[in-house]
Amino acid sequence: MRDPAPKERELAQRARAGDAEAFSLLLRPHVDGLLALARRAAKDAHWAEDLVQESLIRAVRGIDGWRGASSFRTWLFRILVRLSTEPRRWRRAERAVPLEVDVPDTLGLLPQDAAIARELSDRLAEAMERLPARQRTALHLRAAEGLDYERIAEVLECSAGAARMLVLEARRRVMERMGRHLEP
Repeated sequence: MRDPAPKERELAQRARAGDAEAFSLLLRPHVDGLLALARRAAKDAHWAEDLVQESLIRAVRGIDGWRGASSFRTWLFRILVRLSTEPRRWRRAERAVPLEVDVPDTLGLLPQDAAIARELSDRLAEAMERLPARQRTALHLRAAEGLDYERIAEVLECSAGAARMLVLEARRRVMERMGRHLEP
């Protein structure tokens, strides 16, 4: 496993000491990726936002649990993936948790402009939704987040070989469904 960036370690140390600004700096680069993964896992924009919010809350509460064996990003993804598999457990009661961390309300995602791009995006989303959850998550982590198989394995708690097979099978299934839409 790679050693997390020294900057991450420093920010985490400051966050553990109660520095809210340090925690915000540590979180900010990962919020877009968390939301994208949550949207893949949840298939519902509102639930995805709740999932990200709960993941961030768990990260704030559990910062002492990040030992630096994996990158902070991988640790956050692991929290989100675990929560996505147990929504009834954490969504029992809507509860407000005061945080001293600046978390953006929205990410300001830009809408697709071209009708063709929207159609292709819709078809890709449909193909992704048909994948089993672990394959969908593995493919998203590889294709959208750029994680290597070792990091995907950490997030999904499996071997790197199993992570690779999940990604390959997911790609095969998506290409099978998308084939007619990708031809010129």
